[in-house]
Amino acid sequence: MASSWPESVLYSPEYAAFRERVRELSYVPVISIAITVLRIFYTRYVAIPFCRRMNFPDGKRRKPPPVNPKLEEMFRRKKRLSEDEAIKLSKQLDLSVAEIYSWYRRKRNWNKPSLQKKFCEASWRFLFYVVAFSYGMGMLWQSTWLWDMQLCWENFGHQEIRWPEYIYYMLECSFYVSLLFSVMTDIKRKDFTEQLIHHVATLLLITCSYLVTFVRVGTLVMAVHDISDVFLELAKCLNYMKKKALSDNLFVVFAVVFIISRLVIYPFWVIHTSAIKSLAVTAPDLKWQFFNGLLVVLLCLHIFWSSIILKMAREMMNNGTVNKDDRSDTEEEMSDDDVKNSDRSG
Repeated sequence: MASSWPESVLYSPEYAAFRERVRELSYVPVISIAITVLRIFYTRYVAIPFCRRMNFPDGKRRKPPPVNPKLEEMFRRKKRLSEDEAIKLSKQLDLSVAEIYSWYRRKRNWNKPSLQKKFCEASWRFLFYVVAFSYGMGMLWQSTWLWDMQLCWENFGHQEIRWPEYIYYMLECSFYVSLLFSVMTDIKRKDFTEQLIHHVATLLLITCSYLVTFVRVGTLVMAVHDISDVFLELAKCLNYMKKKALSDNLFVVFAVVFIISRLVIYPFWVIHTSAIKSLAVTAPDLKWQFFNGLLVVLLCLHIFWSSIILKMAREMMNNGTVNKDDRSDTEEEMSDDDVKNSDRSG
């Protein structure tokens, strides 16, 4: 079947360069599989042995017994009971209120991630972000456009993509593809939907910016995003290791870096050069609109997460510590009476 594209397009240098970039991106699935395998080896032979030395709980819990079909049905409809509801159920099922509350806690905790799983996931991300940010900044430090963002558009459309930039793109793109591989097994937080949107938007930004040669802006976007994640994942690891003071101090650093990098540098430098300065050399065509639209989607997510961070910072000033990540499901503690009652109900 003959192609509908005119020969002037099919045999143009621009089309040939585009096909070459598509071919280069075809290595991403292979690299992402390699990253996933590396993560499995890291978890099994580094993170889990470390967790055992730190005596982290492995998450093996005794499944709550099926006390009563009515209680199971009530739990499916409502995960937490008021005092009046517990008293009413107590009379119906011939169980004490303490037994009902104890069974509810065990049921809620049953599918929650263990401390070991949380540490393995956070430490893996910390290692990746350290490597990616270090490499990215090393590459950008020697570039011209980091110091003068107008140069992002120098010779636009015909810019040569050097090996350091290509490796940076392959590393970041493959990592986000690997996150999509593990999305169903990683810890699901309350902002799971927003995280998924972020991963997809970031992946589209990386691939599309590479295809349409928005590469210099793309390297700036990736570096701005990685820096705050380094402090976030390290703060999580320290929190899981019960280093509360260090974790709280790092959270403050993370909050400051996040606000500055994603609500100041990102919109007023990166988006500004992509949406405003770029108009000096390119028209706001479909690819320009798509690319900058995705940058705005990420900015909206940054504003959403900033509201969570500021809420946690306010709690920290009031309480002197960060109680918990509002996005996470923290395992509930059981009192001695709860344990006795739950064992009796089992």
